[in-house]
Amino acid sequence: NSLFEDNAEFGLGMRRAFQQRRDYLTSQVEDTLQDKAVIISDKLRRLLQQFLVMRKENQHDLLLPRGRSIYHQMMERLEPLLQEERSGHAKLQMLYDLRDMFGRISFWIVGGDGWAYDIGYGGLDHVIASEEHVNILVLDTEMYSNTGGQASKATPAGAMAKFAEGGKGTAKKDLCRLAMTYKTV
Repeated sequence: NSLFEDNAEFGLGMRRAFQQRRDYLTSQVEDTLQDKAVIISDKLRRLLQQFLVMRKENQHDLLLPRGRSIYHQMMERLEPLLQEERSGHAKLQMLYDLRDMFGRISFWIVGGDGWAYDIGYGGLDHVIASEEHVNILVLDTEMYSNTGGQASKATPAGAMAKFAEGGKGTAKKDLCRLAMTYKTV
């Protein structure tokens, strides 16, 4: 769990931890393929080499029809082969133990508008600027819901809310426009 204002950084940390694990998997695949003592089928060798090529070329995980991804399809083909051959060498068992890292994993950072527009905006901006592959969902109620409906930076101009009975005098912060200043959004 994360503190309310640390939500974005927590999600970014999870993404980077995944990246470290995926990098570790890549080094283990390289080591396994180079080790002449590891007896491996041609089919498994080709799939592992294909994985390395995709990683070396930094190929992003493309979604295919029906929401499937290239990495996920590769994992579906690798898993039974690794399961079948894992008893042949400890390195193959290691790859089998790391099999979940071959597939596609989505990272979602979810928070309310009070977090995204206000107390956690600095962290959110940091995550967006990092260019890491994360998804962000802001649940926008256009007010501070946890304080009984106070006007916030997410409240549109003219809207009536607690402490803004005459209507909010300033415009709603344009979070999407701020995010789009980064080239990867």
